[in-house]
Amino acid sequence: MRSFVAGRSREAVWYLPRDSMVSLSPPRVLLLLSLLLAAPAGAAGAKSTQPGADEVMGMLRKVETARVRGTLRVLDSELEEQGRARPKDLMPRVYRAWLAFPADTCWNELKALSTLEPENPWPHLGMGLIYIRWGLLSEARGPLSAARRASPDFAPALWGEGLLLQAEGKPAEAEARLRASLAKLDAPQVRTALGLLLAAKPGREAEARAELSRSVEVWPEQPEALRKLAALAHAAKDVRAAALAGEKLVALKPMDREAHRLQADLWLSASEKDKAARSLERYVELGGAEAGALALLARVYAELSRPADEEKALVRLIDVELKDPEPLLRLAELTDARADAAASEGFLVKASERAPERSDIHVRRARLCLKQERWKDALVSYRAAQAAPERKVPEAEAETAELVRRFRLPATPARGAADKIYNRVSLGLVALYMERLKELPELKGNLKLRVQVDASGRATQVSVLYDSMEDPFIAGHAYFAFLDAQYPPGQDEPIFQYVFRPPPK
Repeated sequence: MRSFVAGRSREAVWYLPRDSMVSLSPPRVLLLLSLLLAAPAGAAGAKSTQPGADEVMGMLRKVETARVRGTLRVLDSELEEQGRARPKDLMPRVYRAWLAFPADTCWNELKALSTLEPENPWPHLGMGLIYIRWGLLSEARGPLSAARRASPDFAPALWGEGLLLQAEGKPAEAEARLRASLAKLDAPQVRTALGLLLAAKPGREAEARAELSRSVEVWPEQPEALRKLAALAHAAKDVRAAALAGEKLVALKPMDREAHRLQADLWLSASEKDKAARSLERYVELGGAEAGALALLARVYAELSRPADEEKALVRLIDVELKDPEPLLRLAELTDARADAAASEGFLVKASERAPERSDIHVRRARLCLKQERWKDALVSYRAAQAAPERKVPEAEAETAELVRRFRLPATPARGAADKIYNRVSLGLVALYMERLKELPELKGNLKLRVQVDASGRATQVSVLYDSMEDPFIAGHAYFAFLDAQYPPGQDEPIFQYVFRPPPK
């Protein structure tokens, strides 16, 4: 009878029950020996025929490939069937144990197999590799030594020892052991280990690339090797090779959105903008919403002259990037180019809210209003531009002055009581009305406004209550004149009304 204690304390306990601890008489011993000799193969634990190291390493690569591709269950079913078909062969059980590498269940199964067939080096190797992965380096030496003892020319054990030496911080010894393993068995797993080891050594990057390239050519399903190969190629400015390595990595991890994001950078380095756009599109499809990636996608679309796609990317971007006005300004350009002035102005307004100190944004909105002959709104924006201290537009001062001239606004604002302000504004309105009659002889009507004044006597809002004239310059003159006026302190809402009639002929 045997008992196995699972867990991190890796000790197998073997014992016989008390009632079995009896001496056997010589005749009984001879009878037992004769029965064992006569037993059929397998009844007393016959050895299974071990496949070659290259075959087993190939099967272990198949296991890792299934792990990467998410098809472990399918492979498990195949191995289970092989185990039933070949019950004397332990290797299907070794492979099935490896499906759970490096979990406790894997170690437990390999330990059990190592006791069933101690001369089989593969369970010992597996336990040693698990210990290395767990960081239990001192515990790894025993199983690796057992693998060497079981098969003195066992090249995979040299691979395991190389990994152990590397984990112990002995790169020179690790390299020697890995090269010794490769001299006996050219397995991609060993070549990858050597390539990753060399990649960490300054000045050995070219050798590392060569080893990793040879490895992934035979066994492409290696995410870590492909990731390092892409990084090495990118550092060596071999952008094409870096992009191709990254493409293979993405093919292994099609649902990994960050892999697609990184691949976009590699394609851009290789000047493959179409492919970069597709990588970023896949990133977005998988739920990626990082501001930098969305901004990059919008820029790639712009360089590819795909304005509709660029606009969609920017709309996504402004939902996650809440401070930068630049995406909104670009949206204003795109919507203006397709003659959607309302959308363009809306984006400019949002941009000015994000960066109220930027004078250039206010100027852009003012010019858009000028194109639409919305003179009052244009001057409101020009005034905001004058007050904003950043990114001044030199031409804006002259543009503002020309608009002020067209409104015929006074050089100094009106001051005093409401009737005094009314009379002062009347002078400017009459003068402007006489000018407008030259262009519009039939111009006449009423204009009524209400001004909201705060406690300091400053106008905070001017509302048009009635305007039968609908002349933008006269209404605009009244708006700005009453808005700029200084009223007596104390909250008030004075109403001002004018009636305009052409003089008799």
